[in-house]
Amino acid sequence: MKKIMVTHRVKDVDWWLANNSVESVWGKMGVKFEIFTQKNSDIVAIVAEAPYDGFIDFVLTNTTLATNSMRADGVLTETLQIFEQFE
Repeated sequence: MKKIMVTHRVKDVDWWLANNSVESVWGKMGVKFEIFTQKNSDIVAIVAEAPYDGFIDFVLTNTTLATNSMRADGVLTETLQIFEQFE
C-alpha cells in the first residue's frame, strides 16, 4: 500500500464533511483513508492508503470519475495538492 496525503479547499466544509463522495468513490476502489479538517477553515486533508504505487495518479489522470466527484462535492480543484510518503 502506498500512503499519500491530499489537501484541498472546499466551498462548504460542513456540507462536504456530511455529504462527500470519498467513501463511495475511493473506498469502493480499495483506498483506505482518514479525513482531517483545520478548525475554522475550508481546508480538508485526506490521508489515504492506495492499493499500489501510482494508483491515485492513474485515477486522476485517466478517468473522469475523480474529477466529477470532486466537482459534485464542491472541491476547489485548483487547490488540490498531493503529498507522497517519504520512504
